[in-house]
Amino acid sequence: MKGRNIFVLMLFLIVFLFSGCIGGQDEEQMNIELNISGGAELAELENLQKLVKEQKSQLNQLEKQLATKKTSGSKAEIQALQKQISKQKSAVVEASKKVETVSTAKGQNVSAMFRGVPSHNFYQGFNILPPLDFKWRYRAGAGFDASPILSREHIYIGGLDNNFYALSKATGQPVWKFPAGGAITSTAALYGGVLYFGTEAGAVIALEAAKGRQVWRKNVGGPVKLSSPAVFGKFVYVGCMDNKFYALDRGTGNIVWEHTTMMPIASSPVVANGMVYVASLDRTMYALDLETGKVQWTFQAGNAISSSPAEDSGTLYFGSDDKKVYALDSVSGGVKWSFSTEAWVASSPVIKDGVLYIGSNDRRIYALNTQNGRLLWRVDTDGRVLSVPFVANDMLYATAGKQVLAIDIKTGSVKWEQKYDYTIKSSMTGEDGIVYFADADSSVFALESVAK
Repeated sequence: MKGRNIFVLMLFLIVFLFSGCIGGQDEEQMNIELNISGGAELAELENLQKLVKEQKSQLNQLEKQLATKKTSGSKAEIQALQKQISKQKSAVVEASKKVETVSTAKGQNVSAMFRGVPSHNFYQGFNILPPLDFKWRYRAGAGFDASPILSREHIYIGGLDNNFYALSKATGQPVWKFPAGGAITSTAALYGGVLYFGTEAGAVIALEAAKGRQVWRKNVGGPVKLSSPAVFGKFVYVGCMDNKFYALDRGTGNIVWEHTTMMPIASSPVVANGMVYVASLDRTMYALDLETGKVQWTFQAGNAISSSPAEDSGTLYFGSDDKKVYALDSVSGGVKWSFSTEAWVASSPVIKDGVLYIGSNDRRIYALNTQNGRLLWRVDTDGRVLSVPFVANDMLYATAGKQVLAIDIKTGSVKWEQKYDYTIKSSMTGEDGIVYFADADSSVFALESVAK
């Protein structure tokens, strides 16, 4: 009898561990003991978030005072409040900037996600120079629309074959593979040792990054298509094709609040200034309160917005299907400038040293002055630019159609290019000496710099 009990116990443990590895699709939540908080650096991050909230609250109070003074106050009182509001807006932006300076004890970023950081103002100071040479290639069961993100040792990416992969950065071989139960076009976010991503089967999933075990799974009201989660503080923010934007509890996956739009959301959210910014195919950019989802402001473009925005120093930048690139005051929503291309803009911008770089479906990549939107240069490519570029060593690395390019950011001249057999929808990411990307056929690539 004792032997039978031991056998039953062993069988139970095997079933439990196996189910944790494969992450059963019917399971809403699996409680695994993980360090969800992520350590001291995440505590620092959340303290800075509180500071942003306090600065934003002070701004709201000043704006209420101004509204009252406009009906009963003197001109001098109104002007004094306007100056205070301008100063307080700067305080909100500066407090928000500090959030993205937080790093771990080893000097690594707290999180890795689409566009690198919650504001999507992706720039990492790694070193890489063209030309780039083949390092390795991994073939999956289908193509990739999502982009890779990096940890110290691994590359994480979801595929159209319904699997989420952790690949070795050294060899490109799978460290683990998780069957997600639906195609993955959502780029993952890595936060506190946990990966978060959505599937076209309508689930948002949290996995333990080290071994790929499921932490929780939350079924939302429709497919998560292209919208990549932003993780900040206690929340996971993600857009959905059911015309809703969700804020989920980071630890449990439970819905904390949701905001309904008029059409589906294919854009990825941005966090900055105590707000989360998200665009919808209903032509609207929404600024929502991080904790409540209350609308702070809205802006309507001339057509659908599928481009994911980037925020930098108080300005929100994004493209639209009305062929324009917009710059808005990220605190108030006011238009600073717009720039017209010759086709719809689904690519997302990257900002470096006062210059915005963005691609368009007119097969061009543009460099614009961030202050006024003035064109600095443009480059013709071989295909539509759907992905997001990045900057390293005064080079802009981008993909266009089946092409990978390195462009001199000072002159706009193409310094190196390589053509592939299949379209590249995935955005590149990189680190010292190496870049990673995936194609629409089935492959993840690593290219390394020949110049050491």
